[in-house]
Amino acid sequence: MRFKWILPLLVLCSCDEGRIWPDEYSDSSTGGLTASVEITDSEGANRWFGGYSLAVAGFMAGSEYALISKNIEPDSRGAASVELTGIPAEVETVELCVIDRLRRRVATFASVDMSSPRVTLVSEGGDFSPENAIQTEVFNTTCINCHGGAAFSAAGLNLTSGHSFGELIGVSSINNPEMKRVLPGQPEQSLLYRILAGEDSKEWNYDHSVEITASERLDLIKNWIIAQ
Repeated sequence: MRFKWILPLLVLCSCDEGRIWPDEYSDSSTGGLTASVEITDSEGANRWFGGYSLAVAGFMAGSEYALISKNIEPDSRGAASVELTGIPAEVETVELCVIDRLRRRVATFASVDMSSPRVTLVSEGGDFSPENAIQTEVFNTTCINCHGGAAFSAAGLNLTSGHSFGELIGVSSINNPEMKRVLPGQPEQSLLYRILAGEDSKEWNYDHSVEITASERLDLIKNWIIAQ
């Protein structure tokens, strides 16, 4: 996956149902900044479930809530072109991201400082699926230190990219063989969700409920299990 933020005279390279807000939302209509997103060959963007949207969104510093956003809906070829206009001056970063129904940032795929009146993001291929969001925002940041697929992976569970979901969905837990790690459609009966949201692992060597304190991350895992 390759991203390019295109600024004037400068190119930076780096690698529904129940919706509360409309497809395009802004707290202010007086802004004069513009951001454009062009996507080709994307994967998984059309697989998001109710309450979540792939979007180009602007954020103030220190806030998880988008001040302005516009949904991105790639076509069958995984292509889309979206322009977000009227961006308020308070916006400091513009992101290609997933937001929930409260416009909270759930996962960020690319970000740029709004240091110019107009910025453009070109994504030539990319995985914008719910699974990739969970992998990058949860497993890669909190889990792979113990479940990293080295010579020893805690509880025999490898949560690195390319292995994690195959070892979760429909697979019985070693620590609690009567439960599936992920039981499709039933988060309350899925050990993954239970140990992150509650005290099911408190008697193990490690209490996993301390790992994810952001409600939007827990909601993402819960809703992903429901959607399976």
